[in-house]
Amino acid sequence: MLSHSLREQIKCRWREFRREPSAFFWVVFMPIVWMLALGFAFSKPHPETYGIGWLPASETSSFREIVSEKLSVDHQLKVRQGTSEELETKMKRGEISLMVQVEAPQQVRYFFDASNPEAVRARAYVDSLIQATGGRFDPVPTENQAVSVEGGRYVDFLIPGLLGLSVMTSSLFGVGMTIVSNRKENLLKRYLATPMRAWEYVVSHICGRMMVLTAEFLAVMITGFVIFHFKVYGSWLSYIVLTILGAAAFTGIALLCAARTRSIPMISGLTNLISLPMMMLSGVFFSKNNLPEWLQAVTSFLPLTALNDGLRKIALEGLPLMDLGFEISVLGAYTVVCAALAQRLFRWY
Repeated sequence: MLSHSLREQIKCRWREFRREPSAFFWVVFMPIVWMLALGFAFSKPHPETYGIGWLPASETSSFREIVSEKLSVDHQLKVRQGTSEELETKMKRGEISLMVQVEAPQQVRYFFDASNPEAVRARAYVDSLIQATGGRFDPVPTENQAVSVEGGRYVDFLIPGLLGLSVMTSSLFGVGMTIVSNRKENLLKRYLATPMRAWEYVVSHICGRMMVLTAEFLAVMITGFVIFHFKVYGSWLSYIVLTILGAAAFTGIALLCAARTRSIPMISGLTNLISLPMMMLSGVFFSKNNLPEWLQAVTSFLPLTALNDGLRKIALEGLPLMDLGFEISVLGAYTVVCAALAQRLFRWY
């Protein structure tokens, strides 16, 4: 049976969330805005297009005219003409990634940055068109077959990442900011003079975090299901349990950050220092496989990486919790270690 003081503190946590419009927006509506914007932008990918600069030649030829027409009508190319200086300026601005010069009789020069992956792909695509125009014949016949993989859309990758991001930001900013604000206003000091026990104040934040988690979980998942037909191929119970474990890990981090902090700018700086690198490196919006291998190994121990990877393995691959030993261990370690340190370092005033 919950004590009267604990019930009142839980009510206080809910009122703090409900009466703060900005908190309600960031928890409920911001993930939906991200989902709609990125989901509609990338759910139906279009062929990659390349900006191409067409350099003038010393003399014209029939082959140059044929290649020029071939490139200009291709739907994946945006051909820009101009002088060498003008096209170099466009390349610096990112408007084009490749410059092409065709001289008589059939000499082709490419100017591009070999360290730019888009430029390399553009060069390969344009060269294939030009070689075909010159009469190249491929002796081995090939055939393309379109494959549709369930759970393979970008939005299917995005939604678990947005849920993990929402859990992280609401936990770090919601719990940490509230505790520091109460300490700054001497509310924590006054609580010590009441019959409320110290542990009840901490438990109230955990219960409040679960209420907020319910709101953000339902907002993300219902929107994903209704608009994008998102489907969890694994167990919903496993999906929910891992989300709760992720919220517990970030709540522990927030408690540790707020254990002795008395300044709002300080707690804001700490939470941003923690959240921003994870937002960039933990594969929220795009796969972290493009990172160097050593950085992938380091980021795998971040709590947001563990949460995102675990949610995707359950939702997209249908794996059970027993196959997520590493992710659960990482989140559990952050929960236990941070909570223990916060309990030891916590100051009421």
